[in-house]
Amino acid sequence: MNKLFLLLLLIPNLVMADSFLDEPSLFDTPTKSDSDNYDSFYKDDGSLVIIKGAKDSGRIIRSDDSGSETEYYVIPSDEGNTFIYDDGLTICNQQGCY
Repeated sequence: MNKLFLLLLLIPNLVMADSFLDEPSLFDTPTKSDSDNYDSFYKDDGSLVIIKGAKDSGRIIRSDDSGSETEYYVIPSDEGNTFIYDDGLTICNQQGCY
């Protein structure tokens, strides 16, 4: 019983020590920085699309009586490369997309 009580007293100290060492603590929520600017989503067929380094990206859902269709758009970054992982890898920069 004493060991359990001691353990319960030490748990908050371990959580505080984790944040004290400038490491993410147990309760921190990860944030996206500019260098990790990414978006990911699943297409209608279930395949994953990952977009990294874009100025802006998103999905457009078009719907009519016959069903819906999902498309995506990407606005490449003004500086650096934009990576689009779809059926293959597409790299976009100021000169174009390859």
